[in-house]
Amino acid sequence: MISRLYANNFRCLVAFEATFKPFTVLCGPNGAGKSSVFDALFLVRSLATGDSALGPGGVNSLEFTNWIDRATDEVRIGIQEFEIDFSVDGHEFGYMLHIEQAANELSPRIIRERGTCDRRELFDRDLEGVRFHKATGIQKGFPLDWRQAALGSIQPAADRREIELLQRAMAELLILRPIPHPIEAESKGESPRPDRYLQNLPSWFRSLYQEQEWIDDLRDTLRGVWPDFVAFRLIDVGLQTKALQLRFDSTLGRDAGTLFFSQLSDGEKILVALYMLRSALATGAVRTALVDEPDNFVGLPELQPWLVSVIELLDDSNQAILISHNAEILGNAGEDCGRYMWRDNHTSPTRIGPLSVPEGITAGEAVARGWVRA
Repeated sequence: MISRLYANNFRCLVAFEATFKPFTVLCGPNGAGKSSVFDALFLVRSLATGDSALGPGGVNSLEFTNWIDRATDEVRIGIQEFEIDFSVDGHEFGYMLHIEQAANELSPRIIRERGTCDRRELFDRDLEGVRFHKATGIQKGFPLDWRQAALGSIQPAADRREIELLQRAMAELLILRPIPHPIEAESKGESPRPDRYLQNLPSWFRSLYQEQEWIDDLRDTLRGVWPDFVAFRLIDVGLQTKALQLRFDSTLGRDAGTLFFSQLSDGEKILVALYMLRSALATGAVRTALVDEPDNFVGLPELQPWLVSVIELLDDSNQAILISHNAEILGNAGEDCGRYMWRDNHTSPTRIGPLSVPEGITAGEAVARGWVRA
């Protein structure tokens, strides 16, 4: 579970710090920096897991805060700083990443990186390479390309169990911005996790479909939303290619009640995706899910049961962090789990505080009237 994010010199996030609970909702006006929080986490996770690297074909340019720079020998240099804290199996892990880009350089580079467990250093890296920290002292590490993060490059070993836990925690951050239009109609293989916009949803389904517990849970919970829903099927449509099909109860004949996933409405596609995520949390396939505007495309009668069922699953191991203006979601978050974000103007940094709701009105009404302040 992610417990803290610190980001500096990333868009409107300047010396920005946020803490997270098992259920956390970020709200606030447009342009406040809510999506930038998720984008910062996505950038760090992509680099730390090795899914991406700095330079051509990866992250080629950093998004700095416009009014922050640093002059060194008459060369403009920007440095971004990130820190993420995790709670895993009773331990507190920390990960730090500093990235630098000079105006005369084509690509950024990683200048500092560190992993800790219960405030004890596990490894650190600088421009000279990676070093491991043991009880007996610092052990020799290995050199590493400045464009690559060390965490994703460290191989498993008997004495690196804690580093493996940190790697797993980082890899398990599922950061989503559901959009129905890019979702592929067919799957050519299994994907262990969805991409950010759910484009590979059929391939993610195909991977999770191997777990009977997950498919049973998804089928049963979706029946509570769509009483006529019967089951999912994966249909062969080509060499190694499958399409996701849904079967509904019908009195018109065997095939009259079948729809391919691509034939569903936008709202129905996102609803299936949300319940896939909910079942993944229920069965342990996903531990931490960050979802940007899950209420887009989905009506309140369908959203509310999903939200309640997700909240019931959350504890010290399962976590959901949402960005939303939806009154139902804000009402469930309340002051304990709601985080209000704002900026004083377009050239000021993002601020964050508890969701403070005046007595006598709902959280949704308070946000709509502009009465919410930390």
